[in-house]
Amino acid sequence: MQPDDVVDLTAALIGIDSVSPSLVPGAAGERRIADYVASWLENAGFRVRLVPAVADPRRISVVAVRAGTVVGRTVVLNGHLDTVGVEEMVHPFAARLDGDRLTGRGSSDMKGGLAGLLVAAKQLARQDAPGTIIVAFVADEEDGSVGAETVIDVVRSMGIVPDVCLIAEPTGLDLAIAHRGYAVFDVDLRGRAAHSSQPESSVDALRALGDLLGEIARFDHGLTLTPAHPLLGHGSLRATTARSGTATFTIAANAHVAVERRTLPGESPQRALGEVQGLVDSVVARTPGLRADVRRVLDRDAWQAGTAGDAAALSQLLATSLASAGVQPGRFGAPYWMESALWEAAGIPTVVCGPAGGGLHAVDEWVDVGQLRAFPVAVADAVGRFLGQRA
Repeated sequence: MQPDDVVDLTAALIGIDSVSPSLVPGAAGERRIADYVASWLENAGFRVRLVPAVADPRRISVVAVRAGTVVGRTVVLNGHLDTVGVEEMVHPFAARLDGDRLTGRGSSDMKGGLAGLLVAAKQLARQDAPGTIIVAFVADEEDGSVGAETVIDVVRSMGIVPDVCLIAEPTGLDLAIAHRGYAVFDVDLRGRAAHSSQPESSVDALRALGDLLGEIARFDHGLTLTPAHPLLGHGSLRATTARSGTATFTIAANAHVAVERRTLPGESPQRALGEVQGLVDSVVARTPGLRADVRRVLDRDAWQAGTAGDAAALSQLLATSLASAGVQPGRFGAPYWMESALWEAAGIPTVVCGPAGGGLHAVDEWVDVGQLRAFPVAVADAVGRFLGQRA
């Protein structure tokens, strides 16, 4: 018997190992939890598909659809199935209730949110809510988002145009209305090795790396002097890994550095590439014989919710429903990235709200039981009212 109570359902989901194999080679991935969720949604009256990611068919997502008998609007309920690793956790998949805390890997990020959406979706189905509900639970959010990219294409191919997407990321039941983006670059510097007693014969890649790190730090400081975004503060530029040198008495011929640019709404990955390329070019210009390559590895757009339209309407309904449960949600900007930017880029306005606790990605992860219980009640109420609105 699969549980309907949101706390019991969260505990059941925690009990399924869904650690991302992109982060931990050989880890379980999403297949088992996808099967569990698919069965649960089928029992709730949804038509369900398991969706392998195009970029990696081993990564399995779930798309489930239910149309009410009365025509109405369309809402996507979205979350991610994968979790980070469990290093140093003693019993990561044994959910434990400790007062108002439910502990275990994924409890907050984001199996509590998944459970809340499932319970809300089942309640809406029982009520025969108008319109269409799409439950889209994706693989690989914690790394490359190959699940979301595939699922968004699947949703678009259905011939249904969703009015809004609700993502149950752990926000503490506040409404996330913006987040920063990022762009990651690999920079390779190539010089010429020589014996350390004959530096005049070398092109010192390690010294050039030091110069580049200094340029990056100065640029990052300069970003703090620009006008701050009201929700997100400033962007940033950081070197996150660096390596060079092979032996004590050999001047380095090569160096490598990974550079991360955190971006604000309106700052494009192409702009970030130009910034990093400019810093590298300045180091090359003052280091005769040095060559360099800059390669963009991965980038994701920043996101900011609209102040009008369907996302704003659902946000207000959700805030009102939460207030009825004694929760007064705030609105904030997240410094980290979320998949809301992908849904928004696909033309689907996005709302981000979900239960949280503490210890995200840490050994003591937990979700607040009060938030866990309030969330599906508020979602069922707000989404039900939104589905019945006229477009």
